[in-house]
Amino acid sequence: MALTRRIFPTRFEHVHVRSKEGKGIPLLLLHPSPRSSAMWADFQELIKRPTFAPDRLGYGFSDAPPWALSLEQYAQCTIDALKAASLQGQFDVLGIHTGAIEAIEIATQLPSQVKRVIAVGMPLFTKDEQARQLEKYSEQPLKPVLDGGHVLAAWRGGFADRLPPYNLADMHRRFIDHVLAAYPGAAFKAACVYPIERKLKALKAALTVFAPHDDIIEQTRRVKPMLKGNGVYVDLPEIGQDPFHDSLDRMLELTLRYLPV
Repeated sequence: MALTRRIFPTRFEHVHVRSKEGKGIPLLLLHPSPRSSAMWADFQELIKRPTFAPDRLGYGFSDAPPWALSLEQYAQCTIDALKAASLQGQFDVLGIHTGAIEAIEIATQLPSQVKRVIAVGMPLFTKDEQARQLEKYSEQPLKPVLDGGHVLAAWRGGFADRLPPYNLADMHRRFIDHVLAAYPGAAFKAACVYPIERKLKALKAALTVFAPHDDIIEQTRRVKPMLKGNGVYVDLPEIGQDPFHDSLDRMLELTLRYLPV
């Protein structure tokens, strides 16, 4: 079944969603910042269950929000788009980095609908770490300069925390996502001030945390003492950066194991 792409209205602006039909409980896929739902296309082609992959407001082909949103407001807009797409009944959520935080918030807002959550990497940064991260993904959009240096800086930034040999085609897709983002660091900034420990205590959905050994593994490990009795932490030392690209088959296998239909 081919992917379908649609635009749906939300309380702030319009959200672009990639979806695919299938059998079983639907799966919502939430991207990190400053990526877009394009990162899920190969995964959606492989998995047999229905999937919905939105571009968060301000990213990909979704509209930019009218002002800086909280993580709760980003989640509300995602939920608006799902309702407009006629997603009904229970569903699972899988999010990576900023998407992992939004997944927890969506499960908080829809406790009777979200059955299970997989969080891939948890950006639980200290204040100092937040400041350093926000230097890399500024909330401000790229400001054009005559010699095109802004484009080169964005391109070079995509190589951070990655080792050769580089997949230039994937790097180019990341670059496009960065350029399309109205405010590349806006959602990350919202995630940084999200009260994660309090939210996890109240979470009703079953939570599994996948911990690839990527650039935020130290931050992800901080979630361990926050997990409730039914929480599961899966250490993945064999998986590094870009798990849904570089380790796609493994991530599919893990998803099917922890989110059986």
